[in-house]
Amino acid sequence: MTTTTPLHKVNCPQPGGTSPLIGAGGSAHPLIDHVVLEKLREDLHEYEVWRVFVENFITALPSRIEKLRVALTTGDAVEARDAVLSLKTASQMVGAERLAALALDLEAAQREGIRIADPALALPRLAVDYLYRIKQRASQTSHALQTHLDTARQPRDVVGQP
Repeated sequence: MTTTTPLHKVNCPQPGGTSPLIGAGGSAHPLIDHVVLEKLREDLHEYEVWRVFVENFITALPSRIEKLRVALTTGDAVEARDAVLSLKTASQMVGAERLAALALDLEAAQREGIRIADPALALPRLAVDYLYRIKQRASQTSHALQTHLDTARQPRDVVGQP
């Protein structure tokens, strides 16, 4: 009987866990970094533009994850790299720190995996190791962002106006 061993060490909680994701350097990442989210709001200058931007992130998340799933399970190294970079970057932009950290960990595991093994073998193993956690984290992130949107108030443009 042949056994397989992981190509990398996973530094993440087990699937379904509620503990914070521990990233490089041992620091815990918040699910949502509200400072980043509010900085984005300031940078976009308009409340409605910010709101649509965050809503678009939430809406696009399932398709980003599906693109990643297909790329990993088919062993497509180029598409897998693009998909994980898209997930990581978009997550960072809205302050989805735990999701971004998990994508960063997967990105490193992809590089290491395809360095030491055929992508057709390495990437499907990574799919098994990561996709469940990414889906769980994405669900938590979407819920937290939607809650933030539901409770966010539109700023007053002029002092003294209701």
